[in-house]
Amino acid sequence: MPKGAVKKAIAILNEFSATEPQLGVSELGRRLGLNKSTVYNVLSVLRQGGLVEQDPASRQYRLGRRIAELGYTVIYSDPLLSIALPYLHYVAQQVDEAAYLAERRGHKATPMLQAPSPSLQEQLGWYRTIPLHATSSGKVLLAHTEEIVLQAVLDDELARYTEYTITDPAELRRELQMVREQGFATCFEEAKPGLTDVAVPVRNPHGQVVAALAVAGPAYRMTREKAVGSLEMLRAISREITLKLGEGLRGAYSR
Repeated sequence: MPKGAVKKAIAILNEFSATEPQLGVSELGRRLGLNKSTVYNVLSVLRQGGLVEQDPASRQYRLGRRIAELGYTVIYSDPLLSIALPYLHYVAQQVDEAAYLAERRGHKATPMLQAPSPSLQEQLGWYRTIPLHATSSGKVLLAHTEEIVLQAVLDDELARYTEYTITDPAELRRELQMVREQGFATCFEEAKPGLTDVAVPVRNPHGQVVAALAVAGPAYRMTREKAVGSLEMLRAISREITLKLGEGLRGAYSR
């Protein structure tokens, strides 16, 4: 497949999300600035490979099950993800809220793994990216990044999502300093009204922060007391992940 076609295929796949799981040819073409025949041809190839499927009723497309198979391959071939996965489910069960593991990608944080809340009352909607300055996981990652990256984020316009979002660069820098000192971050309705989350850093065996481990839930259930009360467990789980990453690293060198 030519390089240009590969780029178009990647762009099309990236348009699908948890909030928009199905999209039509016309909509994809409009978003990506491609003509309908080009979109249709790329989708046809992706469909042959099982990467997309077409709903027989709506004629719209969704990601194919082959994507899920590849996702599991990624998880079990990545030491951090494979180690963290069972812990995420444990945390979600214990706290009765959603748990996730996020990493920084540019000026955004991206959830890599997610364990839904056991509660059937309300589920957290997942997103491909979340703001660094308005979520607990984002603050943890931003607090432990290089100064050049931090300054670039502060120099950008800090989007306001709610009345509680920190949009002043000086105030955010002070907040991040506190995150480094206390070893965790909290967010109370800063990214979305009614959403509370708390996060701790996850380090590799060399002490570098490689991810953020977070718990999130609706504010009426995930109170400040519950958020702070979950910190001891989150810290213990973070240490366990680091320890197991070190064991895997030593095992690799011993072979």
